[in-house]
Amino acid sequence: MHKIFLSLLLSVAAFTSTYAYDWLARIDDDRRVCRLSIPGTHDACTGYGFLPQDTLAGNYIARTQELNISEQWAAGVRAFDLRPDVREEKLTKSSKKAKETKRTLQIYHGEFATQQTFNGVFNVLRDSLQAHPTEFAIIIMQHERSANRDGSTWEAMVDYALAENSDLIVDFRPDLTVGQLRGRILVLSRDTYRPTPRGGYIEGWRFDAEVDWQKPATIRGYAMEGTLCVQDFYNMTWEGGTTAKLEAIERLLKVANSEEVAKQYSNMWFINHTSGFKYTSTEFTKEPVSTSEGYRANAADTNKFLAERIKGHMTTGLVMMDFAGVDRSGNYDVMGKRLVQAVINSN
Repeated sequence: MHKIFLSLLLSVAAFTSTYAYDWLARIDDDRRVCRLSIPGTHDACTGYGFLPQDTLAGNYIARTQELNISEQWAAGVRAFDLRPDVREEKLTKSSKKAKETKRTLQIYHGEFATQQTFNGVFNVLRDSLQAHPTEFAIIIMQHERSANRDGSTWEAMVDYALAENSDLIVDFRPDLTVGQLRGRILVLSRDTYRPTPRGGYIEGWRFDAEVDWQKPATIRGYAMEGTLCVQDFYNMTWEGGTTAKLEAIERLLKVANSEEVAKQYSNMWFINHTSGFKYTSTEFTKEPVSTSEGYRANAADTNKFLAERIKGHMTTGLVMMDFAGVDRSGNYDVMGKRLVQAVINSN
């Protein structure tokens, strides 16, 4: 009996893994991407860890993921929040003992450099899409500016990197379908890097808890423009903060499934963040900043909350979460695996 039970558990685990790798294969080509439920990761590259000089502080302050991009992909994640900035490294030429500057588009979270680059993420996603051509990826990116870094070449470097991957990149249009996006990547940037985007530009991003769908943000593509309702309320350190966050998450879920909203904005896109932090610290900084434990504590509340409210077939939009693909991180039950599966299953 024990062997039968163990065999059953292994079979279920294998099925779940296979399903997550290719879950978009079960979605019809003519389904609009804006009406899907898509798991995503906030500060997606922190799962790689941080460069040596940033490891101690980064792990204490800025860790929001346990899994790297490949592992997130295997878990079913298809949307990735990236924060590139220009990292400069002085190299010594042995012949003349002169210094030359090497510039890299490193992925950061705040002041801390992860062990992944912008180009490196594209390499991972290219390999993943080649192995699983029924799938697609969505990148939501912004310039992670810092007074301690020279980001003056950011626009040119981002444009060049995207041009190098132009065979993968799809132009945004509000009625984009699954069939049009399969095997490719939609890049949505919150910062501009050229007059017209390679993908789309998001304008009007919001950080409040109001979820006012009648004052939407916009996504501007090369030739078409669409509407976006976004919830990215992230600071829960004040009394009542967690309650406000949970209400905002639920409010956006209701908006995404509202007939009234669909009548006025038939192709509105939705981005719902469960991510955020509950605690701050001055351990490594003069001013209070978020902590990894604060992200974990918030995820334990928000990921479980949303997973429990996803019932049957519904639209969640892009759900950007911390600790996706794992149910335990540190001392917290973050329920990131449970939420990813709930989002996928709602399609």
